[in-house]
Amino acid sequence: MNNELPLIIECRCNDSDYRKDNPNCPYSPQEIVQEAVRAWEAGASIFHWHGRDPVNGDWISDVEVYLEAIQGIREKTDLIINPTLNYVTKQSQVSDRVKHILAAKNDPALGIDMVPLEFGSLNIDFWNPQTKQFQTSDQVHISSRAYMQEVLKILKENNIFVSTVCWDVGQIRTARCFQEMGLLSQNTFWEFVFTGEIMPSGILPTLPNLQAVVDSIPVGKPWLVMCWNGDVMHLAAWAITLGGHVGIGLGDYAYNRFGQPHNGELVDKVAKMAHTLGREVATPAQTREILKMPPRVSLPEKLGVTAK
Repeated sequence: MNNELPLIIECRCNDSDYRKDNPNCPYSPQEIVQEAVRAWEAGASIFHWHGRDPVNGDWISDVEVYLEAIQGIREKTDLIINPTLNYVTKQSQVSDRVKHILAAKNDPALGIDMVPLEFGSLNIDFWNPQTKQFQTSDQVHISSRAYMQEVLKILKENNIFVSTVCWDVGQIRTARCFQEMGLLSQNTFWEFVFTGEIMPSGILPTLPNLQAVVDSIPVGKPWLVMCWNGDVMHLAAWAITLGGHVGIGLGDYAYNRFGQPHNGELVDKVAKMAHTLGREVATPAQTREILKMPPRVSLPEKLGVTAK
């Protein structure tokens, strides 16, 4: 265990629609900014979110929705912002998926810190443990290697840091191939997606499986665990003790066993666990150092935001 390495906590704000289970799942840019501030105050250093329709919560690709959220987060925190690539369909063009990223990148008052890229396609039909049936049978999240290559070229040309999102060991191997091609930097943040009971396409959240994915990346590189449609707490404890990092938020799971928490309360639980297990929690500035990212000082200083 590396007790000296501060723990990076990523708030995963609103990826899935859990408002029916927890009304604190944010939709509008204003709600997203509020959750970013809560997460930052609780100890998060990275903030990940999706653009959502403010009324019905549908995933949307409007550039203005993303830019409004980015501006609010920049004004109130020094969080490392990590917005999703836009929602993908069979008809999606790469230009549609990165338009908000490039718009923020080209605005000197906003900028972009990090972009997550998934390194493989995935069946996303949910399993119903009660009926012993899949709720659907034809839902596929598409991330072809041609698509990955095109996106990586754009991100490399614009000098944007990539977090490498992997749902299984095969996706890790694919990402390492792109590193050999020179399109994915050796300096990346490995994010491992484990999944809960209703999502059997992902990695089962067990300690041996965690060890398997950690063993599949270059030794000493930074990694993080999350659990989509499942509780991350056991994984969080293992990651903290093994020198990894943790992603948590209402975008991954409703966490109703804690009542109706907001994202900041979930981040706080991981931060307290880290302190109990002997690790400090990384500030955004420390996270940039750990991930070898360039410092960002211009906007917070101009606006009077005090970095933690």
